[in-house]
Amino acid sequence: MSINLTQPASASADPRSSYLVALSVAEQIISASPVMPNSVTASRYGEWDGKYGLMLHLASPSDVAVFARWIGAHVVNIAHPEGKYPFEAAATGVWHGCPFRAWVLHTDAAWVQRQQDKAGELAAQAHDMYDLNADSAHVVPGCAPYGCLAAAADAEVTA
Repeated sequence: MSINLTQPASASADPRSSYLVALSVAEQIISASPVMPNSVTASRYGEWDGKYGLMLHLASPSDVAVFARWIGAHVVNIAHPEGKYPFEAAATGVWHGCPFRAWVLHTDAAWVQRQQDKAGELAAQAHDMYDLNADSAHVVPGCAPYGCLAAAADAEVTA
């Protein structure tokens, strides 16, 4: 059975439509993603403007990176120093009108360092490509989620 209800316009009409969109997107992710989630949860959170979205728990930080590359999202590393698992790798976004968050808790500090090094290399390449100086207020496409550049409130942002 396939729902195939991925029409964002109809999802805002009522919560049931939003829920069905989330279930349909979950079906598509499970069938096409290069990594298999450990669990998929369809939930409604305030951060998703009342829509139903997907929480995808993955097996490893590398799985989050592979999933993010496949779906077109960025990986963010979040520190939780007080817990049993001090790091969280997560990728968030919207796919076919359905918000998602793919995540995993882990203890691999070396992986986090490699990701930070990659982000720094990407920021340096973007600065060279767009001929920006270190204190530039312009947002470089694909760079902002890593916190490489911060746009001032009055900065002109070009896409």
